[in-house]
Amino acid sequence: MSTERKGYHGPTIFQGHCQTNPSAKVAWYTENITSLPATGRKLLEDYSGILPEHVLPHVLALRDEAFAIWSYACIGQVRFLDYTLPHHPYYAPTLARLRSGARFLDAGCCFGQELRFLAHNEQIPAEQLYGLDLEPGFMEMGYTLFRDKDRFDAHMLSGDLMADPAAPEAQELAELDAGMDVVYVASVLHCWAWDDMIRATKRLVSLTRAVPGSMIIGNQMGSLNAGEYPMPTGKGCNYRHDVASMERFWKQVGEETGSRWEVESGLFYPAAVKENSEHSWAKADPGLRMIWFMATRA
Repeated sequence: MSTERKGYHGPTIFQGHCQTNPSAKVAWYTENITSLPATGRKLLEDYSGILPEHVLPHVLALRDEAFAIWSYACIGQVRFLDYTLPHHPYYAPTLARLRSGARFLDAGCCFGQELRFLAHNEQIPAEQLYGLDLEPGFMEMGYTLFRDKDRFDAHMLSGDLMADPAAPEAQELAELDAGMDVVYVASVLHCWAWDDMIRATKRLVSLTRAVPGSMIIGNQMGSLNAGEYPMPTGKGCNYRHDVASMERFWKQVGEETGSRWEVESGLFYPAAVKENSEHSWAKADPGLRMIWFMATRA
């Protein structure tokens, strides 16, 4: 599989190319993993039918293959099996919408793990579920990870939120325009500084139904001291929100899209942030946190 994605903008830190440099591995790859999150392990055993003793080597082999394509922290540290969606305040209203037939898009779905959680653990029909990722290979790896190519019927598409609408990598994304009730975007928007984050979020807005109640939810890197910070690889910077800046951000998004959004958000300090606190890139921001948000169209 090629490790160059010409034409894809992708996160600023990767500058259109897959990131495999040594600095990313030092910051975002955990060498000695001896256990997996309980919920992720259970899904692989119960849904995928993988024997308990085979789960860890199965996951780590796929992790290494994926990390060689894009060196994301969620892959290198095997946090893709944490299933963050159920642990935030927006989960209850999201689940209620899904149980009434809402269409749900996971934007930046990686292997589609959250979609499998919804389909298996919550019994949400797969035809309501959509996955979008910049890297089409990750979605194929999802079928390998969960061993469900012949039975998982969610809609999986590849595309780039930052691409020109006429570009080839924007065509599958266009199929979703104005069709989603809930868009979930986890650990994606923090890949950009303010202006590009606005641009990406405006594209997400265009994917939602233009009616009151449409939701965009997610979580991303935040800070007690909102502002732009250098990324761990030394390439580019990202904007880290606090609650006040998140309000300003969605006000601007609304103004630029002719819409209005009611926003709830909150900073939190998860284990993943604590575990990374000793890295030099994390020490540059003593107030480093994560922030969840729920934007509801008014």
